[in-house]
Amino acid sequence: LGASTRFIGSHTSLPWTHARRPPPGREAWPPEVITPPTGYVPDTHLLFQCPPLVGMPVGLVFGRHPCKGPVGPGNTIVIPVRRYYVVINDITLRRVDGNYELLAYGLSMSIDRDSWTWSFSATLRADALPYLEPGSRTEPVELEATINGAPYRLQVEKIGRDTQFGAVRIRISGRGRAAILAAPYAPVLNFGNSAPRTAQQLMADVLTINGVSIGWDVDWGLVDWPVPAGAWAMQGSYIDAITDIAAAAGGYVQPHATDATLRILPSYPKPPWEWDTITPDIELPAAAASVESIEWVDMPAYNRVFLGGVSKDVFGPFKRTGSDGSLLAPPVTHALITHADAHRQRGLSELSNTGRQAHYQLKTQVMPETGIIVPGKFVRYVGGAPVIGIVRSTSLDWSRPVMRQTIGVETHVAA
Repeated sequence: LGASTRFIGSHTSLPWTHARRPPPGREAWPPEVITPPTGYVPDTHLLFQCPPLVGMPVGLVFGRHPCKGPVGPGNTIVIPVRRYYVVINDITLRRVDGNYELLAYGLSMSIDRDSWTWSFSATLRADALPYLEPGSRTEPVELEATINGAPYRLQVEKIGRDTQFGAVRIRISGRGRAAILAAPYAPVLNFGNSAPRTAQQLMADVLTINGVSIGWDVDWGLVDWPVPAGAWAMQGSYIDAITDIAAAAGGYVQPHATDATLRILPSYPKPPWEWDTITPDIELPAAAASVESIEWVDMPAYNRVFLGGVSKDVFGPFKRTGSDGSLLAPPVTHALITHADAHRQRGLSELSNTGRQAHYQLKTQVMPETGIIVPGKFVRYVGGAPVIGIVRSTSLDWSRPVMRQTIGVETHVAA
């Protein structure tokens, strides 16, 4: 009958009968004898396994859960294998201006590596309409969605109204707060550098008007490099310029959940042929995640590429270490590849997105240990043979009371 079957007296207890009404009669559990290990000495001292975080309050948290904190060696969030997982979802939606709480029936959010902000849609009660309509200001109404304790700032851009069988509901959709840096809210401007700058300084200059900050910051995650005067010029919105600078070194842009901050991340913090040395951010067992699909993608196995700038350039080959460099990728040019650091980062990005890949779609709950798993995180999925990959997309779907997140994970079969 399996390992989950228990025999109590003359009755058989199956997993789905644990909560049944007890039958007539009298039953007693056999006494459980626990033999302490040899040399066991009882001790009432508290042993703290997780180190305290700087600036965080110290509190006793009872229960089995992995240490949460900055990701680093030994700090992988490991989801243990359990018979079942229970998560009590708590989702609230409020208008930031005025702090008006809105009753939502459902919420969907999504983001990927090529998106620099969240996209969302939600369904609300009809009486929420007055709190969603913009006023005299040109900026859209800003909402805050709190998902299992984690806040996300969103902007309402479209409002619709549904009537079915006499019931009226409001449908809204929009993007994260970084949408204010793009059309139709941001103007088309001319950008460039008339003086020598670094790439990080150049990005900070983009987010100013006549030297005055527009209120946005950059969380720089690349290796910075110098840019000579007059090397770069372009026309577009604020976010167009930001993404162009990041792309020069193989980086991409992601939003902060609540702050007016843009995170600049490398497409490949390490090349896939070194992923076996990476400490993943999260380990998911097959018991906690379902595989929605696996797509095998065959990319050319390039191991050498010529890349560089346009006028103030650093142009030359970049080769994968240990290879013969015989498979040449199409050349890459960008005005901001002006230094060896930019050359190396962009070359690493170009040669990492090669070879045979397996793209997993994993569906799991929004667990307290992991929260929403965003692009850029490294995940080890332990199904049959463990695989490690980097998250490229995240989508969240909540329809009261069920909530699931689906993450797209890029893995490399043979690097």
